[in-house]
Amino acid sequence: MGPGFRAGRITQRLDEYLSRRGGRMSFEKMQAIQADVVLRDAEYFTPWIVQAFRRARARGAEPALAAFAADPAMREAVRRFSAWDRSTPTGLAEGWDAGKPAGERPRLDSIRDSVAASIYAAWRSRFVANTVDAALHRIGIPEDTPAPGNQEVLSALRNLLDNFAARKGEGASGVDFFVVPGIDDANDRRDIVILKSLKDALDLLASDAFKPAFGNSTNQDDYRWGKLHRIVFRHPLGGPFSIPPAGGAFPPPMDGLDGIPTDGGFQTVDASSHPVRADTPDEFMFGAGPVRRFVSEPAPRGPRSESIWPGGTSGVLGSPFYFQFLEKWLANEAIPLHLGQREVRPFAEEVETFVPPAPPGHGKGA
Repeated sequence: MGPGFRAGRITQRLDEYLSRRGGRMSFEKMQAIQADVVLRDAEYFTPWIVQAFRRARARGAEPALAAFAADPAMREAVRRFSAWDRSTPTGLAEGWDAGKPAGERPRLDSIRDSVAASIYAAWRSRFVANTVDAALHRIGIPEDTPAPGNQEVLSALRNLLDNFAARKGEGASGVDFFVVPGIDDANDRRDIVILKSLKDALDLLASDAFKPAFGNSTNQDDYRWGKLHRIVFRHPLGGPFSIPPAGGAFPPPMDGLDGIPTDGGFQTVDASSHPVRADTPDEFMFGAGPVRRFVSEPAPRGPRSESIWPGGTSGVLGSPFYFQFLEKWLANEAIPLHLGQREVRPFAEEVETFVPPAPPGHGKGA
């Protein structure tokens, strides 16, 4: 997966393009990579969930493991993972996705992928809690000790699974990260923890903690990723200066939930990460992303360049230019970049001229 999940996904996309016969990059392909919102870590971990459920359904399975296979909600969630392409669309008409501005009804496949993204993000949170965090608590690490970071904890879990046949879930330190009392078989312990984390995730999404997003619903179709993955462009002065609400010009799209729903997720190429341990609706929000998306291609007659920014050219609340680029940024669209005066002037909406004051002694009566 590369040095990081995001870097690994970029490498994967480049390889896909360049490995084809006559493969080469293009302007449009680079823009497509910038807009990519596939979860690279999900490509690794979801097959382990599917495999664990398959073992739970097998004849003669350990009873504690088989109990998960008897749960209809678990069966539905695993079926969703099996069909998921690991993308993270909002699944909402109010949501902004690459190529889909808010207001357009999401496609059915987009909704299905959105639900899978929500369930997976909750599973990831509970899997970290039930393995690494639980193990650190058992060996007496003080609660105020900083926990392993987002990238580090997922890389550690991948290492444990990659080497499970040899180490049975123990790290190099000898600490067991897949503890299930009363279960002797290491593979059963591993799969019980994996599936328990999925059960915990479904319980969490239906809980009071997630009521603002999902209203205690146990209908998985309600678990749209855009209800969790949101952004507020916070102004230093706060209040109406932030977007939303931009003084009322860009009201919050969803009742009871702050921010703008948009696609993306943990270490997607279109940067929009959140903490992997998120366990409340607002913790899946993100506050950092591309300040500027830019692609340029050299050509004999001059470079072709396109760019976009998440704000506008005016800092005056109420100005039509306060956030004129935001909607294109949210939909991963771009505009041609005009650099020279001859290019800029035909597209100007207004011109401000700054004239220095006359030097002393050059006023009236001088």
